[in-house]
Amino acid sequence: MVFLVVLLTALVAVVCCQTALETNLATSATSSELIDPEFGVGVSGTLVNTSSSLLRLTAIPGVCDGTKQLVCASCTTLRVCLGTVPGQDLTVTCPTDQPYCNFGTTSDRCSADPIPDVCSDPTQNVPVTCSAVGKLPDASNCRIYHGCLAIGESSSIYTCPAGYVFHPGLELCALENLFARCTRLQCSANFLGHVRYGNSLRFYGFCDGTGQTPIVFKCPNRANFAFIAGTTFGECVYACPAQGNFPNTNDPATYFQCFWANRRLRYNVIRCPAGTTFNATLRICT
Repeated sequence: MVFLVVLLTALVAVVCCQTALETNLATSATSSELIDPEFGVGVSGTLVNTSSSLLRLTAIPGVCDGTKQLVCASCTTLRVCLGTVPGQDLTVTCPTDQPYCNFGTTSDRCSADPIPDVCSDPTQNVPVTCSAVGKLPDASNCRIYHGCLAIGESSSIYTCPAGYVFHPGLELCALENLFARCTRLQCSANFLGHVRYGNSLRFYGFCDGTGQTPIVFKCPNRANFAFIAGTTFGECVYACPAQGNFPNTNDPATYFQCFWANRRLRYNVIRCPAGTTFNATLRICT
């Protein structure tokens, strides 16, 4: 009897969790308004795109493999291949009348047209691959945000009302003003590492060294992003509330296992067995 009660509780929690997540992403502006004395009222955006066929790619190979004389090194630069050994190449910037690098069959080339879905105009509002569950800002367009139901899936796009921008503190659209400014992430050529999303303690981007649009990540609840001293990289630092197991709001299939060690609360990130998710009520995977 006790086993049946526990099982029913777990099933109800799983269903409620999924329903709450979908409701949180698709709720109306009225029910999701969040009032902050400094930032004003935050409102939900309007769902405009759920297509996975427009998924924005996140990498240009840029490798001299012996098959092409010229290869795209980034959205705006060409690599002249002088061999297949690293270092035996020369990188040049495309001219202003043909500012984009584009793929070719036997050789890449400079072009007036960007590579589709890779170096496209950010105002085209292209879905991204979800790096976390919940809401993510767009790296290039501050007037939209992405809704994600699962890691690795294509995002749904929500557009903010006119005059509003995505605010990372509210995780909603906020009236653009001194406290809610338009934020965009940009990667300089050859930079490899993380960049902070404005002044946010949760959102940040990763630059892969090609100068392309960074991939946006976010820290889970109770975690802040911090740079590692002496490097261009950072990490999310989780603050354990107590000893025990606690949900990872970025990924329902993992959880934080907090424990005391050397008089300090420390943690491990634990992945649930295949086919299960962490149950925040029972604090186990079900």
